[in-house]
Amino acid sequence: MPRRRRNKRWIWRLVFLVLLIIAAVVCYLVWDNYFNDHKDNDTTTETSEQIEMEGNGETTIEGSEEETDNEGKKIKQYEGEDPNGAEKLSGVVTYAGAAGEKVLIRVNIDQYLENGKCILNIINDRQVVYEDTVNIIDSATTSTCEGFDIPSTELSNDSYEITIKIESSGKTGTIKGNLSI
Repeated sequence: MPRRRRNKRWIWRLVFLVLLIIAAVVCYLVWDNYFNDHKDNDTTTETSEQIEMEGNGETTIEGSEEETDNEGKKIKQYEGEDPNGAEKLSGVVTYAGAAGEKVLIRVNIDQYLENGKCILNIINDRQVVYEDTVNIIDSATTSTCEGFDIPSTELSNDSYEITIKIESSGKTGTIKGNLSI
């Protein structure tokens, strides 16, 4: 009997030790995430305060490549090169299709543009079958074309190529897409 009791004590001690190690690892991971999240927030707050102290929403901190918007909020570039520095304008057709009595075409522009125009050409068999021009609308960090709402009587049921020329502040670019009705 005494030997069995020792084995049980040894097993319980081992189970307790394993649980203690697991708890320590979980606490460490939670603690580490907590401070990493707050460390990023503290840096952002500090940066905003420094920008506000300079009194100019377009000021950047010395040695920093980060930009700020008109309200002093930091604009963070996450991936790749800054599209606002590109020589050509770029974007994507986000929607092209029939919706009730209209054919809708929506476009997102990668750059922030305060003004300009979007010129739409709908092409079928290498011929322009419809043309329209709308203004560019600015957003927080990108822009968009106002939106093309084409009466469905203007286009027959077919497949078309879409070409949208973007013009703003001396820069141009072309966005291509497809439309099936």
